[in-house]
Amino acid sequence: MKINKKVKIALLSILGIGLLFFAILVYHIANARPIESANIQVSRIDFDKPFDSLSTIAIKEKLHAIDGVKSEIIVKRNVVVYFHDNKIADSKKVYDQLMAKGDYKAERFILPANLANKEVCPVMKKDGFNYKFTKLVQRIFN
Repeated sequence: MKINKKVKIALLSILGIGLLFFAILVYHIANARPIESANIQVSRIDFDKPFDSLSTIAIKEKLHAIDGVKSEIIVKRNVVVYFHDNKIADSKKVYDQLMAKGDYKAERFILPANLANKEVCPVMKKDGFNYKFTKLVQRIFN
């Protein structure tokens, strides 16, 4: 009898903890708000030759001076990747302003047309259980 009572208490405890975690998950999904910075875009410029340390600093300073470019600028070899607010400046405008500030031989990286319209969320697949469950909870509470 004592063993059955202990097993029953253990199973009820596990079930209670599971329900508590599920309630916390539902609460978190229901209170999640859309990302405010949904207008941040990543762009890339390919240069003809690699940068040294001085030219890396110079290119970062010139990009920071362009309105709409965010502080995250990555310079590796001959590629510059930067984040910008696409409500303020698009990648063509940033590229044109950078080329006007210096004598560079570079080209703007343009995504191929077959990849441009492809959804790229690595976490949620629209036909997956996680996506459907999240949408259901958001629909119920919002």
